[in-house]
Amino acid sequence: MNFSFHGSLAIGETGREQCSSRKTGFRMTGYYDYTLVAASFVVAVLASYSALYFGAQLATLEQAKARLWLALGALTMGTGVWVMHFVGMQAYVMPMDMSYDLTITLISWVAAVGASGLALHIIGKDRAGPLQIVIGSLFMGGGITSMHYVGMAAMEMEPGMRYDPVLFSASVVIAVGASGVAMFICRRLQSVQGLKGTALQLGAALAMGVAICGMHYTGMAAMIYPENAMPAADNLLSGDWLGAPLALFSGVLILVALFASANDVKQRRNAEIQALEESRRVERKALYDSTTGLPNRASLANHLVKELARSETDKHEFAVLYLEVANHREIPDNQAEDAIAALARTVRTAVDEGTYLARHSTSAFVLLVTNPADDKHKDLYQRLRNLPTETESGVTLELRVGQSVFPNSGRNSRMLMKKAMETSELRKLGLASMNEEVKSADYFEARSALPET
Repeated sequence: MNFSFHGSLAIGETGREQCSSRKTGFRMTGYYDYTLVAASFVVAVLASYSALYFGAQLATLEQAKARLWLALGALTMGTGVWVMHFVGMQAYVMPMDMSYDLTITLISWVAAVGASGLALHIIGKDRAGPLQIVIGSLFMGGGITSMHYVGMAAMEMEPGMRYDPVLFSASVVIAVGASGVAMFICRRLQSVQGLKGTALQLGAALAMGVAICGMHYTGMAAMIYPENAMPAADNLLSGDWLGAPLALFSGVLILVALFASANDVKQRRNAEIQALEESRRVERKALYDSTTGLPNRASLANHLVKELARSETDKHEFAVLYLEVANHREIPDNQAEDAIAALARTVRTAVDEGTYLARHSTSAFVLLVTNPADDKHKDLYQRLRNLPTETESGVTLELRVGQSVFPNSGRNSRMLMKKAMETSELRKLGLASMNEEVKSADYFEARSALPET
């Protein structure tokens, strides 16, 4: 590999770019095939999108799968950037045929893949902060720069190429800057999902494609070919396949890798959804009654504790109503659950929205009524008293209701439930009434009319 810094870049006429030296004896002209330039840009965008896609997924994967995705992402991105370089080289048409040394070309590919792998490894860390991103962008930018200039050195030109130092430096800055932006975007996109995430990735990939091509073609502009320079005669890589066919192959390879990884993401998300649904099913089974669909006793206990905490903080009352089927033992076993389910539906339609209703036991329900003095609860007792007691199967239910009020009846859930059940028993013995003593339908008065508990 023989190259040095010297000379400058001059732009020729009719849209063709000419490389010329300010020194006599150094000059070689060429022009760009813009079809291949466009192809190199497409490959750069695809490579950028693959980097963003794999980088956004790495932090969410378990360690074993993360290593596989890291390797696949490094190969996809690195190969894409490497192919973009050679397609871009082929786009520059010169008087002689381009050819490349096989060993040096492979070294340039290793540099591209290694830089990509290092960048993705840093992005995939849970705690990749600004310092890690800066360090990663330096390594990645250095890797891309090495790939580019080692790849050009693979031509082994005689006499050797020279480079404009200003444009050379600019290409390095562009490579490092583009790498830093890419890593920052990857990190930010890890928390964005769905169509929004895809749209942002596509936009970022277009911007990165421009940056990568900018670096490449700035580096190309930095080259100064001596007049009559020729690639080494024993170079093994040459021919038109380094242009459009290589771009097409690389594009298909990247798309296949993206499709395979997208399918894996879909399967993982489906598995997560199934696991979530199973978790909800288990939770529902643990906290809800299968016959009535109402919260069960365990759920009631949790809710009552929360209601007590809120009431202590807000300094407001709430009532616990204990609704029981007094003659549940007289109901035939084959009709009992249907009768309870029918009663649950009836009670649910009778109570106000926001009133908590749960199944406490085989024959009892519990209602939690916040702010029992509120107007909307005035006729609650009346509605409960007027509940239809005959089920569709002809079973007549005998209902009784007991109650307790926080904080007068107690300041903990055990005491409130005990008082509500005790007043229910008093009604069973005929020592309290739901109607005769209560001339007003006002719920708060109904509560006050009950015996002291």
